[in-house]
Amino acid sequence: MTDWRNEMDFPKWAIPAAAALTATGLVLTACGTEQANNKKNLSAGAQAKPQQDTAQQVAEPTTLEVASVSKIGKVVTNGEGKTLYRFDKDTARPPASTCMGACAKAWPPVWASNEDPQVKGVDESLVGKVKRPDGKWQVTLNGWPLYTYAKDQSPGDAKGQGVGKTWYAAAPDGKKAAANVAAQPTQQGGRWAGWTSIKVKQDAKYGAIVTDGKGRVMYRYDKDKPKDSTCFGACKKAWPPVTFNGWKKLKLEGIERKDVNFIERKDDGKCQLTINGWPMYYYEKDTTPGDTNGQAVGNVWWLVSPTGKKITTAPSAG
Repeated sequence: MTDWRNEMDFPKWAIPAAAALTATGLVLTACGTEQANNKKNLSAGAQAKPQQDTAQQVAEPTTLEVASVSKIGKVVTNGEGKTLYRFDKDTARPPASTCMGACAKAWPPVWASNEDPQVKGVDESLVGKVKRPDGKWQVTLNGWPLYTYAKDQSPGDAKGQGVGKTWYAAAPDGKKAAANVAAQPTQQGGRWAGWTSIKVKQDAKYGAIVTDGKGRVMYRYDKDKPKDSTCFGACKKAWPPVTFNGWKKLKLEGIERKDVNFIERKDDGKCQLTINGWPMYYYEKDTTPGDTNGQAVGNVWWLVSPTGKKITTAPSAG
């Protein structure tokens, strides 16, 4: 196993959208993508090149980076921000790949080059390579051969997670990345499952308030700041953050698109919905759609208007 060592850093595509605008007008994040003129912004050091035929070895050094993917957490990606996976039918001790033929077309191996890989955010001592049965060399992480997934089209996609209960995104330590999300409420079911659905509801007492697609109300926290959450630990358990699932899976009713955005949380890197900059939360004691049990709790938690303002009093009659 080769000992590959390089400088560690985080990929540019994983920074929050507010800071990721580039000269091409493209924003790339783990939470969603915005594209302009069908151009693609590659991460630092990566250069556009034709797609590799799986029958050939790559000539340029491999890039391994770390980024946050919504609902999964920290994962390893390649230089273009694509999620990398490991396969339960492979082995790590000793390293061996069993994905050949049609499998390798669906799950293209991460090819090793003759040059040291560019390792950013990954312990370089865990990175190695293995010779496949076809004679080609494949990159390994903690012994596990690494792959991309053909159906992942954009940075932040992780459509391969859990496929066949044998494919999993690779965590930075080489283990399986897992959805370490504590009892997060399902925001929408049926047709809109997996979407971030935001609606405005007319509450009999408080007027127009923000809810999700199932009518569960959202709150903001006075101790937060715009684009900055301060609710962690026990606070986060009582007030679960509202997940942002990407721009392509956003459904709005009664709220302006310009007021909606997201942040990447400091504690786990997951993507949290914001309205007019304010992070959004649920309240664990709201068990029925329309419940507003969190209103004015501690005199710091408030229902939210369609423009992100806190609602502190009921509207006056007449």
